[in-house]
Amino acid sequence: MTETPLAYADRVRTLLGYRTVSELIADDHNVFIDPYSALLSVHARIGTGNVFSPNVRIDAESDALRIGDGNRFFEGTRIEATDGGRVSIGADNEFGPHAVALLANRHDAVITVGSRVRLIGRIDLAGASTLGDGSQILGDVTAVNVSLVGGGSHRDPDPDLRGAVLKGRGRATGLTLARGHVINADGDFATAAVEAQSVYHPRPAVD
Repeated sequence: MTETPLAYADRVRTLLGYRTVSELIADDHNVFIDPYSALLSVHARIGTGNVFSPNVRIDAESDALRIGDGNRFFEGTRIEATDGGRVSIGADNEFGPHAVALLANRHDAVITVGSRVRLIGRIDLAGASTLGDGSQILGDVTAVNVSLVGGGSHRDPDPDLRGAVLKGRGRATGLTLARGHVINADGDFATAAVEAQSVYHPRPAVD
C-alpha cells in the first residue's frame, strides 16, 4: 500500500531525530500552527502554553535545551543546542517576528534567556550569552558573549527599571549592559553610547 503523506513525514522525522507530525498534532499543551513545517528535536524539553509558528526549527542534543511556558516562537525562529552547547529559556518570551537564531553550537556556548524577553528583528545570539528578565534585542543585531542585566519588561512604567536593551544594527561582542540602559548602534555596539532608557521612553508624569 502506498505510504500516506503523514506516514512519510513521521517516518522521515523519526529517522532525523525530530518529533513526528502526529506527535505535534497530539500535543495538548502547546500550539503548532503548522505542524508540517515545524521541526522540534526529540531532545527538547518544553513546558506548556508555547506557540510555534510555521518554519520554526529546533535542534538539540540530550539535556541541552529547556524551554519554559508561554513563549511565542515566530516564523523562521532557529535554535541550536548542539555539539556540547546548551540553551535555557524561561517564560513569556517573544522570538520574532523576523528571523531570530539562538546558536549554541559549540562546547563553550551557553545561552540563557530569562522571562519576558523580546528578540525582534534579524537577531543572531551566540556564545556564552545571558539575557536577563525583561531584556530586549531589537533590529538587525549579531550578539556574541553578551550579558543583558534583567529588570522589568518593556511594559514597566519606569524605563530605567527595565531589562537592558540592544537595538539598531551591527555586532555586539563581549558586552555587559546594566538594568535600565540601552545601546542604540549602527555598526559596532562597543563604540556606541550607553544611554538611559528614559532618553527614548520618558517616565510617565506624576500628579
